[in-house]
Amino acid sequence: MIKSMTGYGRGKYEVEGRSYTVEIKSVNHRYFEFSARLPRMYNFLEEKLKSFLAGSISRGKVEVSVLIEDNTENATVIEINREYADAYIAALKNLSKEYKIKNDIKTSSLAGNNEIFKVRRQVIEDEVISNAVLTVAKEALDNFIEMRTVEGERLLNDVKSRTAFILEKVEFIEKRSPETVKLYKERIEQK
Repeated sequence: MIKSMTGYGRGKYEVEGRSYTVEIKSVNHRYFEFSARLPRMYNFLEEKLKSFLAGSISRGKVEVSVLIEDNTENATVIEINREYADAYIAALKNLSKEYKIKNDIKTSSLAGNNEIFKVRRQVIEDEVISNAVLTVAKEALDNFIEMRTVEGERLLNDVKSRTAFILEKVEFIEKRSPETVKLYKERIEQK
């Protein structure tokens, strides 16, 4: 069975409020060349994905994209950096008092200072992430291989039709060849 080296496959999986998407793309390349686009905190997945795909893809420049969305209630926790906020507000009060400026500190004006808030993301065990991503990667790989097989069949049919066309023209030329030689000989003799 002929397979194309170009292909695309996508898999999506949702579990416990998290959404995992894996896309696999490849183009023609002499060897297996792998690259991955992953969220920075999940870089540990790169080698696992490479090993997983290398078992099924032997050639091509393969690019894998992983998207993980955490839509759970506690996915992001925002805390107040109390020490910084206290010092910042005290400095503003001193500024107001020292320079005789109206003290109009509002929560909305403090919200623009990125240092006042600490943003933490919920930590999920690496093994849970790995298992979910590899499950989705399997689906994406199946779709990828199916597309390569369909494309390979299309390429094979194209080559066969072109071969048939060429053979038809060769047969036509072979049949006309003696006649063409005869006509050419007659023209030379007439001159």
